Amino acid sequence: MTYRPVVVLAEDDGLLREAVAEAMEMEGYRVVPCDSGFSALKAFFAEPRVDVLVLDWLLPDIEGRDLIRLLHAQRELSDLPVVLTTGLELELPSFEGAVCLLRKPFDSTELSRILHRLTHPTRSTTPARSFAPTDSRVV
Repeated sequence: MTYRPVVVLAEDDGLLREAVAEAMEMEGYRVVPCDSGFSALKAFFAEPRVDVLVLDWLLPDIEGRDLIRLLHAQRELSDLPVVLTTGLELELPSFEGAVCLLRKPFDSTELSRILHRLTHPTRSTTPARSFAPTDSRVV
């Protein structure tokens, strides 16, 4: 059986969460959809391995930056790649610990490209987890 990269998707908008999860599943990812930061935290305890976190900046119970800090404080999750999403106009030059910031609304192919780069390491000298996005909508 082929390994399917695991993506935790923390998004409180139910319709968007379902649409993004479905698109990621069609791309071959196993998606753990979460409607809050707390449910995303629980997913990290329930899943033996998580490859990427796709995280909405504003969740009902926690801000994205705070969840990133909580997760990255755990030694085994310190290198977890996080794709931060938001519909807000934020100035986040450092992405608050995320590898990139994806502005909503985003195209599923944009997210697919980023996830592929994070979960399918290349033989280049640049580590897959520290890429610089070139898409103009990825800040």
